[in-house]
Amino acid sequence: MNIKKSLFLMSLALLINLLFLNIGMTQTKRADETIFLSGPVKEVSWHHKTIIVNDKKFFIYPDTIVVDQRGNALKLEDIKHNGDVAIDANKIPSGYMIKKIVVITDKGV
Repeated sequence: MNIKKSLFLMSLALLINLLFLNIGMTQTKRADETIFLSGPVKEVSWHHKTIIVNDKKFFIYPDTIVVDQRGNALKLEDIKHNGDVAIDANKIPSGYMIKKIVVITDKGV
């Protein structure tokens, strides 16, 4: 019984220490590291996998999602120069990594 009690107390002490030391397995982002932006595409470089929108450089990664306004999946080739897009990206040291691109085809009235 004493061994079980000792193990329980040691486990509890370790858990409390981990909680107070801010050691965790989650990947949280600060609010200033995420950007939502829309505008016309000024430049597209398929070779370098970059897009420039509103004078900001964005990097396209293999896990970048491209959809239209209705949520239909599109290909990267569907992004046209001077076409309108909305971008959801995370800040990285060399620029912005795009999570999702919405190609705006219907601007409405």
